[in-house]
Amino acid sequence: MKHNRYKRKIFESLSLKNMIPNLATLAALLVGMTQIRFTLTEKWEFAVISVVVAAFLDATDGRLARLFNSCSRFGAELDSLSDFAVFGVCPAITIYVYSLSKLGRMGWIIAAFYAVCMCLRLARFNTHDIENVKTPLTGKFFTGVPAPAGAILALFPIILFNAFNGDFFKNPYFCAINIVITGILCISKLPTLSIKKFHIKREQYTIFLILVILFIGLIFSYTWKVFSITVIVYLVSIFFCTRKAKKILKRSNDKEFKNK
Repeated sequence: MKHNRYKRKIFESLSLKNMIPNLATLAALLVGMTQIRFTLTEKWEFAVISVVVAAFLDATDGRLARLFNSCSRFGAELDSLSDFAVFGVCPAITIYVYSLSKLGRMGWIIAAFYAVCMCLRLARFNTHDIENVKTPLTGKFFTGVPAPAGAILALFPIILFNAFNGDFFKNPYFCAINIVITGILCISKLPTLSIKKFHIKREQYTIFLILVILFIGLIFSYTWKVFSITVIVYLVSIFFCTRKAKKILKRSNDKEFKNK
């Protein structure tokens, strides 16, 4: 009797709406694994596109969880493990095969360094989430470069190579410097752009839609050049985010001082 009640309870707890966010996470994981397949066959364009698709799915699963009111600790842990594989391990393997392998053991160590940095970044994010760590910058910026952006930055040499077809972008030393800087940015405490808090005013909505359509059109026409410019704009945005964050922290400190 108890066995039947327990069995019924398990099946009653399973619903499609609870599974959809996790399915999106697993889809991102499968796309990330497919990136390795493209890497082994040296289809670099598809390897980069796989990361972009995985980033889109990663941004979707959290919104789906909130939409269906199916947020859970299991989903959060699954998402974090998937992010480490897709945005940490897979890009490290891709950039190693693409260029760093020419440096021998040192190239592998550098690729592993990036993966370790991504692991540390995700561990810090999970710790802050569990302990509910709040600062004046919480909700306004990410702390360090987020995992999807980090993966795209790690593959930036491949994007540049596809855009400008220069052998320099296959240079192992250039790729090594790029991936080391990317790893440091991931574990840094620099405030970076958070699209989650990006809001459009009603009167700017039409202009925003036109710009988005124009951007999509440019991607189809000049895919890799647009990707290159987008990455550069993102890197420049870190400087402006840092300046704005300093102003926010200064106002917060001044307010606390007045209250005392």
